[in-house]
Amino acid sequence: MNDWLRYLISVLAVLRIAYLLAHEDGPFDIFADWRAKVGQVTWIGRGFHCVLCISFWLSLLAGLIAFGWYGFVAWFGIAGGVMVIWLILERVIVSER
Repeated sequence: MNDWLRYLISVLAVLRIAYLLAHEDGPFDIFADWRAKVGQVTWIGRGFHCVLCISFWLSLLAGLIAFGWYGFVAWFGIAGGVMVIWLILERVIVSER
């Protein structure tokens, strides 16, 4: 598989999973309950409510899966790609309100 396609799939997958964990309830409200238990008192709890924070750490995992040990370099590229897409989508969502 082409590296660019692997990168694009990694960015989109990380964005989807991060959004799911940070903002959606999930089946049987599992993610909503998880966020409620973690709270927002600590930096870890605040991170579970932030798409960009979650995507930063998921990007490491996605990079290692998609690119092997080269994934440590791809980590920041995937996280940056997610950030660019998320900031564009956030502007579109805010402007529609």
